[in-house]
Amino acid sequence: MSQLDALSAILHCIQKQFSGRLNIHSLSPPNEAWSLYYYMGRITWASGGVHPLRRWRRAIARTCPKLDLGSLEFPSETTDSCWEYDTLCQFQDQQQLDRKQFQKIIVDCIVEVLFDVLQGSQAAVLVGELHEETSITKPRVVLKGDALLNYAERQWQQWCEADFAGYSPNLAPVIANNSLLKSSLSEKVYRRLAVLVNSRNTLRDLSVIVKKDLVQLTQSLMPRIEKGSLQLVRVPDLNEKFTPSRSSGSSIATDLVKDDQQPQKTNHKADSPLIACIDDSLQSCEFLEELLQEAGYRSFFIIDPLQAIPELIARKPALIFLDLIMPVVNGYEVCAQIHRVEQLKDTPVVFLTSQDGLVDRVRAKLVKASGFLSKPVDPDTLIETIQRLVMASEKSSNPPNPSNSGGTGRS
Repeated sequence: MSQLDALSAILHCIQKQFSGRLNIHSLSPPNEAWSLYYYMGRITWASGGVHPLRRWRRAIARTCPKLDLGSLEFPSETTDSCWEYDTLCQFQDQQQLDRKQFQKIIVDCIVEVLFDVLQGSQAAVLVGELHEETSITKPRVVLKGDALLNYAERQWQQWCEADFAGYSPNLAPVIANNSLLKSSLSEKVYRRLAVLVNSRNTLRDLSVIVKKDLVQLTQSLMPRIEKGSLQLVRVPDLNEKFTPSRSSGSSIATDLVKDDQQPQKTNHKADSPLIACIDDSLQSCEFLEELLQEAGYRSFFIIDPLQAIPELIARKPALIFLDLIMPVVNGYEVCAQIHRVEQLKDTPVVFLTSQDGLVDRVRAKLVKASGFLSKPVDPDTLIETIQRLVMASEKSSNPPNPSNSGGTGRS
């Protein structure tokens, strides 16, 4: 069969009940390429594009954010277009995903690919080539291609109606003019935005992190982009060192529109203990930060646990609060990593969790955690925990000098 334009090829596969692989690629730079997998005219999987691993992890974060990906060895190059699909099958076999979750992740990945093909076809000539061979010989779900295409078309239409047709949701907002951005926002909103707009999160990643519709999120950022305080840039795909966090419930998009411009309280002293909070939820970090600030402690938070160690080494906190349930890497693994680092091995680590059963406490002891705090955190318990552990840590770091003790030494 000769080459068809991409959309005609997609429809041809549906109408002719094609089984195999449809490769779509651009005839001009940046020469993007995608693959759609069919079984009897129905779509079973989609891969390729600029960010296959980001797309896969986002889909997992939306559907089952507690799925532990920490034990996976991610390929340095995602040349195997079915690697993510095969991994999902393994999760399902291990009963970490049920059939409904498996299908939802597959649908999200396919729709994103179709969206990108629709957008790409507006700016370049995309062609499709059919191949009857496919590495997915026994698909676990078969999905109606016309329904998926219609869904992707609706998303593309909404994107165009918002006047974003010239912007890819795979671009990442970054700070272009820091002083201009800071002058237009309250200190609180600026700090929150600076954490997110860090050259690592695309618009699609941010929509998952802050739990906002993609169009709404982009609309909230666009005024800053148009004024030059932010800009959209291309970023590489993920690797094993970074992943977008799960949905946090943060309302950054709302805050950008309704900025109250209230001054930030600073109750802490310059020499007060520095407390770190590692939690993929911005909402949880900010709640803890407010409690610590009221109690006079300095603090900082880290929402990407895989980036925690370098910052902890650089800032040397007196105590670390660590969320137990996070995507990709859980609290036990992060705690073990912390205590393997010479500069941090004596730093107290307290888990923040809604589960603290016997098994959890045994696992916590194995990784040398100093305790548990239940979510939502009780302020009095929080302060008591800090005072007790920081004081104990200071005593162990500065043991009493035997020469100054009242007892007599051996002769």
